[in-house]
Amino acid sequence: MPAAAARIVQLCDDPNLEVAQLSQAVSLDPVLSARILRLANSAAYNKGHSVTSVDRAMMMMGVKLVKITALGFVVGSTVWDRLDDHEAAADQVWRQCLVEAVACRELSQRANLRSTPEAFLCGLFDGMGQLLGLLVEPEEFSALLASTPWPSDGALRKCLGTTTSALVQQALRSWGVPDLYSRVLESADQAGDENSPGLATFDFSEVGRLSAVLLLARHATRELLGEPLRSTRGLAQARSLLALDSADVSALAVDLGGHVRDLAKSLGVDLQGKVDYQELLTKSRQKMIEASMEVAEDSLAQSDRITSLETTSEAYRLESVTDRLTGLTNRAGLDQRFPEVIRERIEGRTVSGGLAVAMIDIDHFKHLNDTYGHPAGDQMLAAVGAMLGTGTRAGEFCARYGGEEFLLVMPMVDNRETLERAVERFRRELAALRVEVDGHVLQVTVSIGAVAATRVDGIDTGVRMVEAADRLLYAAKSSGRDRCCVQFVDGDFVGI
Repeated sequence: MPAAAARIVQLCDDPNLEVAQLSQAVSLDPVLSARILRLANSAAYNKGHSVTSVDRAMMMMGVKLVKITALGFVVGSTVWDRLDDHEAAADQVWRQCLVEAVACRELSQRANLRSTPEAFLCGLFDGMGQLLGLLVEPEEFSALLASTPWPSDGALRKCLGTTTSALVQQALRSWGVPDLYSRVLESADQAGDENSPGLATFDFSEVGRLSAVLLLARHATRELLGEPLRSTRGLAQARSLLALDSADVSALAVDLGGHVRDLAKSLGVDLQGKVDYQELLTKSRQKMIEASMEVAEDSLAQSDRITSLETTSEAYRLESVTDRLTGLTNRAGLDQRFPEVIRERIEGRTVSGGLAVAMIDIDHFKHLNDTYGHPAGDQMLAAVGAMLGTGTRAGEFCARYGGEEFLLVMPMVDNRETLERAVERFRRELAALRVEVDGHVLQVTVSIGAVAATRVDGIDTGVRMVEAADRLLYAAKSSGRDRCCVQFVDGDFVGI
């Protein structure tokens, strides 16, 4: 594979893949970048604002869809680039490949699976086995396909030395494609093998469900194209797992022509009357990835609904950990997030170095409330929260600890001078804050207690650092307010 394509495939196997990493790899391939931007600007995703950058497109579409799209593109283009000498045979195979991918998509949707994009790619990859056969033995395999569109396993082994399914599984593994797809193909082969003893078995794992979808899609595709499967082994078990009856699959075989006609329309191909698959595939060969992207877009209608529900759930979750008055993380959110910061540092999953905690308290806040009223106090709290929120730097976060107290967490504090400069900056900026309330211009000062250590030694370190910062805050207030009191520990934090 080209270097950019190989990098994309490698990234797609990383469950913790970040948008920025994939965006950088995709941006190295201008053709793929254009495809991603086209999909992001389609009716399904565009909300009236033109998307002009790959980063923005990925944020809109989500990493999952971009991964699926990129994976299909790099694998498909790698195969197609080498088939120019056998265009007629390749078009025939791609026709079958496309129909099977659409069948996988439709069956996945009917079974209400969340893996619809993956199901589409399973069908696409399954069909690519014959494309690879054309690469291995172009002359002999082209002649074999001319005699029958789906040769028997015996004929395949005689011509290729293996089956097309085994061939594509080997290719997917050698390319570094996530092993989900080769496992699904292998599972579907085993379930449908009439020479295997006993009943075909599927489980409720993602591989089990997708292999059931693939076996049914093979059956529906061949029914549509006039070459039914020689064996019906595994079909009943697959339908049972997916809660589909035989009428569902039969209806699908009848409807597939219409689905492919819809795909032709999305490609800008004008087909009259009955779908001419050969014409469709001949005209759309150069638009292969656009076809897969449009089908993937359509297949994600159900996933979009699920995503919408997940987004709503996430909104509720964020609301539950956000202080409504200041917009900062609330105490509940702090209790969730701060231990995770400590845990990541202990496990080496984030930056190393010093960690600081600062407790910030508004001076004489009760007097402000008593003099100007609680609405004025609320406006001041909101203004202080906004300044603390915008004043934090990368990696820092601030939470409303309670009442007029705020807690600031700062990484990368490796010496006392850095700690002093940081908290003094916040003290000066808050002292310069002005809030107008009913014709009165109000201002406050703050007292700050801050502690930092170059290492953390346990999950309870966060609790001990907060307690130490609170004691230092009390010392700052006792010594006159409007000042900072800091302590720096060069080593493990054991308390102050």
